[in-house]
Amino acid sequence: ERVGVLKNPDARMAEARAAVDNIRVVGSLQLDAISNRAKLRGVQMHGVDGGVVIVIPSPKALNRILARNVVGLYNHFVTACWPAPVWLIMASITALIGVVVNDDGGSWLRSGPVASYLWDLDERFVGLMGLSSLLPIYFRIAYLAAWCSLALMLVVALLQRLFMRTLLNYRGWMYEKKVSTTTMIWGALLKGFFFGQRSPLTYSFQSALPRLPVPTLKDTITGYLRTVKPLLSASEYAKTEDDAAVFLASGGARKCQAILVLKSWLTGNYVSDWWEKYVYLRSRSSILIGSNYYGLGYAYHIPSSNQTARAAVLLHYYSHFKDMLDSERLTPTTMRGAVPICMRQYERLFCLTREPGRDTDILRHHDSVHVAVQYKGTWWRVDCFTLYKKPLAVAHFKRQLDFIVSAVGSSVAAPSPTSPEANLPALTALNRTRWAEIREDMFLRDGVNRLSLEELETAMFVLHLDERSTGTLGNPDDWSTAGRLSLHGEGNTRWCDKSFNICVYSNGDAAVHAEHSWADAPVIAHAWEWVLCKEVLDEPYTADGKLKEDCTGEMFDKPVRLEWRLGGELGEAVLDAAKFAKEMCDDLDLRVDVHDSNLGGYGKGFCKKQRCGPDAWIQLALQIAYTRDMGELALTYESAAVRIFNEGRTETIRSVSIESKALVDMFDDPKVANEDKIKALRIACDKHQSTSRDASCGRGVDRHLFGLYVAGQAISADVKFIKDALSIPFKLSTSQIPQRQTNLRGEDPKLLSPSGGFGPVSDLGYGVSYMMADDARTFFHVSSKRTCGKTDSKRFMTAIKKALEDIKALFPTEEAKQEAKKP
Repeated sequence: ERVGVLKNPDARMAEARAAVDNIRVVGSLQLDAISNRAKLRGVQMHGVDGGVVIVIPSPKALNRILARNVVGLYNHFVTACWPAPVWLIMASITALIGVVVNDDGGSWLRSGPVASYLWDLDERFVGLMGLSSLLPIYFRIAYLAAWCSLALMLVVALLQRLFMRTLLNYRGWMYEKKVSTTTMIWGALLKGFFFGQRSPLTYSFQSALPRLPVPTLKDTITGYLRTVKPLLSASEYAKTEDDAAVFLASGGARKCQAILVLKSWLTGNYVSDWWEKYVYLRSRSSILIGSNYYGLGYAYHIPSSNQTARAAVLLHYYSHFKDMLDSERLTPTTMRGAVPICMRQYERLFCLTREPGRDTDILRHHDSVHVAVQYKGTWWRVDCFTLYKKPLAVAHFKRQLDFIVSAVGSSVAAPSPTSPEANLPALTALNRTRWAEIREDMFLRDGVNRLSLEELETAMFVLHLDERSTGTLGNPDDWSTAGRLSLHGEGNTRWCDKSFNICVYSNGDAAVHAEHSWADAPVIAHAWEWVLCKEVLDEPYTADGKLKEDCTGEMFDKPVRLEWRLGGELGEAVLDAAKFAKEMCDDLDLRVDVHDSNLGGYGKGFCKKQRCGPDAWIQLALQIAYTRDMGELALTYESAAVRIFNEGRTETIRSVSIESKALVDMFDDPKVANEDKIKALRIACDKHQSTSRDASCGRGVDRHLFGLYVAGQAISADVKFIKDALSIPFKLSTSQIPQRQTNLRGEDPKLLSPSGGFGPVSDLGYGVSYMMADDARTFFHVSSKRTCGKTDSKRFMTAIKKALEDIKALFPTEEAKQEAKKP
């Protein structure tokens, strides 16, 4: 009997090992996997050792597959008809059929040019099979009327979408401090005509989203020059200006621009596919710290210290989230309740793996209903849905996880921490070409390894029951520990290729580790926020952290252990990878902290009182802190979402500006009055907000420059100026993480999260993510490389806090204001 169905997990170790030795892992695991796929996809045919296996699902399973396909087709039809409801479409079709059938035959409906054309079409197509003469005349009239009315309704729906796209091309609302009459009318049309009719499906708005516009060459080059002027000497800037003028006047630049304009009309987005391919999938560097990122759980509490109970709850809610996505019941995200944003990235949230290639990686999307669970170096497959594709109850998940925890160390020997099996995930932290070579030459040629790897790569996601603890939380040291473990897990516990990993620690704390190529952080953050909010609102735990829900009877499906053959050269490669990954992890310097009003700090509330945008305020504080820390300003990156466009991802906000440099230069000068510094601060904030809005509206610099470079490479144009522009490193890379993306989160302090972070983009600088949690606190994640020698994350964190305090000190206190009013 295979390990996954051992009836007596408490058997003596010798007996258990003897049983395991007799297991035919290849056959049982492969047949089990093929059987599960057949239940989802239909008839399966696979080659196995010694022959071919054909698995035909049961009639019940076939009916369920048919039902899911019908639901999928219905959702596509609903999306095509939206915003008109299906009942209206069907009623219109029925009414038109009735009118045409009951017509006396003398009107244009039955004998006019349109009717003659339709009869001719019917004779050409249906008549080819000789069926026209066999069908009753009124039946032919009815189905022709049905097709015509359906086509008419779809044309009307298409016109409505074109009208909506026209409305969505208006972006004046993003630049207004006070809402104009035009914006009020626009908002009323958008809300009343589209949002006021009925609840849309997840992807209802996709075909109505506008295309990402291609900026003009002149605007992009002018914008680029303005962003580098504060960072270059006079002679360097003069040379850059001359090079820009030469490039603008070249025929190659115009050809590259024409290619981008043509691509913007022929594809969903002129740059997103290139960005994914060349920036992410073609990169050969390790993705563990250099690309992937993490998100932490609650900041000030852990709802349950029972590890398997907490993990079971998270599995349950993530399964529900997947179910909502599959049935398109997840409400589309909007800005201000009126402007829909692109939901395309959600399609690849689950069941995705980044498959390594020797030259380029490939994103493989699968259809599965299981997760891969990692515990003490062992790997297991755990099913998450019933036969009717409904998420399992929390208690059922807990029983499966408890089975794994009790089996490892008793009926299943836990691998030694220094063994290849315990360090297997380190392979995904290697250089991508090296990992691809090992995968192709060693993994895929072994039947056992190939099957186990397939189960892992096709899983919905990876769950790691981590035996380490993140402490009690609520303090910077524990947050920093949680951040480091969640980002890299010491290099040998994060399967970097999966779309995301859920990490549940021994103290019950939880975090998410995500791969970056398939989507951006807000998508992962949205799902994570939904799961955490549901966990708090539904209160699944008792006071002592146990589950309120109990499970009796047989387990739905026992976990299946994934077996590996990691001897010889493959085992050595795994251990070499673990050593390489550990060196990278040791080089990372990560610090997580909070600027809290209870500890002398403040949040976005104070910024708003001073009529400054909170994000701009933080960016200026970062520039002041960096200049104090490193002695100079650096090219600064901040991500901006451009998801108001179809297939939009991100654009770069170049935060350093002529206005921000003016503030930084005068900030520590005691001769400059506070009033002048405040004036410069507000001017710099206004400029940053304008730059941010331009980036979100597709008027940024970097994505256009990148697109021009790729187009230039394709036609062998001279794009040296673009290459030089894109080669300047962002020594300060920053990102703001949104706090609320669902309507579930209220003001409950339990739901506060420190958010997440990432590794430094440049080895010579810092990576900073921040989240303005509320009016009283802002969380920061600062990362750098120890081998740089000049950077220090703790020192820079202190510099950030000091800069925020110094900016606040520019403004008179309430007591000083009251004192000044006295006669």
